[in-house]
Amino acid sequence: MEFYGYKKCSTCRNAHKYLTERGVDVPFQDFVNQPPTREQLQSWVDKLGQGVAPFVNTKGTRFRELGLKDKVLSDDEWMDLLTSDGKLLKRPVLVAGDTVVVGFDKAKYDELTARG
Repeated sequence: MEFYGYKKCSTCRNAHKYLTERGVDVPFQDFVNQPPTREQLQSWVDKLGQGVAPFVNTKGTRFRELGLKDKVLSDDEWMDLLTSDGKLLKRPVLVAGDTVVVGFDKAKYDELTARG
């Protein structure tokens, strides 16, 4: 499993703690300090199968600061933004094999940890 988030985000810290309490020892990778590569993000997008939109943090400060609410961007433009600024990514992101979970979803986390 791979866990990505922002160390200053309480939801990310809680999600990581949730995994740890269930015996899942997964490193916390801070994608604000080191955003995902384009290939990495494309892999997540492909695995989730819902396009780039689920990975965009539309409720975040950075999204508002950049005035992205009313902009229409292509997936390619979003990929450029998301791989250059980790604060634009919805978090946390949990990757387990071919499964990607965006956001802290306890039911999905439980399902993945039960699988091993």
